[in-house]
Amino acid sequence: MDTHGPDLKAQLKQRLFDGISAHIDAIGHVPADLARLAGDAPLGGLGPRPEPASDGREQVAAADGPDSGRLAVAVNRHYDDTFYSRDGIMGLLLGETQYRNIGYWDASTKTQHQASERLQDALLALLPEKTGRILDVACGLGASTRRLLDHYRPEDVWAINISEKQIETTRANAPGCNAQVMNAVEMSFRDGFFDAVLCIEAAFHFETRRRFLEEAYRVLAPGGHLVLSDVLFTSRERLAQYPVFPSPENHLESVEEYRALLSEVGFHEIHVEDARDEIWRAHFLHVVERLHEEFGDGRLDLVRLTDALWTYYHLDAITGPCLLVGARK
Repeated sequence: MDTHGPDLKAQLKQRLFDGISAHIDAIGHVPADLARLAGDAPLGGLGPRPEPASDGREQVAAADGPDSGRLAVAVNRHYDDTFYSRDGIMGLLLGETQYRNIGYWDASTKTQHQASERLQDALLALLPEKTGRILDVACGLGASTRRLLDHYRPEDVWAINISEKQIETTRANAPGCNAQVMNAVEMSFRDGFFDAVLCIEAAFHFETRRRFLEEAYRVLAPGGHLVLSDVLFTSRERLAQYPVFPSPENHLESVEEYRALLSEVGFHEIHVEDARDEIWRAHFLHVVERLHEEFGDGRLDLVRLTDALWTYYHLDAITGPCLLVGARK
């Protein structure tokens, strides 16, 4: 943006309009989500509203088809960039922690790091015993793997991820653990190798969730436990819209469908809890407050504030149940 030109006002208006318009176009890919965003508010009195430039489908072509190679490339590119960023909004929101999950919040939770630890602890609380071998699936930067060392010996902790870069970081963060590049839906472990499998906010990226659950069931010993957190989206169309998501086949509509899938795979003693208020809603409110604090202190300008806020409004419009899951083989 030319900050010295005579049309700075026009440039700023266009930049803000373009950013907000892009988010609304993407949300409008599913009319029900657009209605959820608008609510019951009257939309008149704001002047003429131009027709959307697109319905978001320019992104669909990149995501069509169950091409696991394409999906892995897209996921690695996205998360290797955002996970290691120290600049921009992600650096602001996540710079204090090496966790990369939404977290589990209550009134006493003050930071993203605390919330992320609480989410992992809530899942580990679903394990009746913390003994034997445990697998951390989609381990990210290894903060969750390192926290497992509070309960397990390093040689009994295993971690997998499809990103070599993230596995290297995990090895540094959790020395002595067994960290390796591996796809969660094509594990090379022998049958019955683990006593517990942990997966934090990743199954919505897998091609597919069913294949992952089948693999988790296979590598668990009889009586072993699976614990995970997962996010469902508001519609299957969302999974066809963005390159980092698998095909719409991965969509599940409700807690009941999730529980039924676990049962079909063979799990029993199934616990599926929708904790959207404690996970997404509380994270959303924390982020909005943090962004406005940064803006009020002069560390964030109006354009970046608007970009970040609309990114989160967009995510709120498409985020469904946020699940805490436990099951036994």
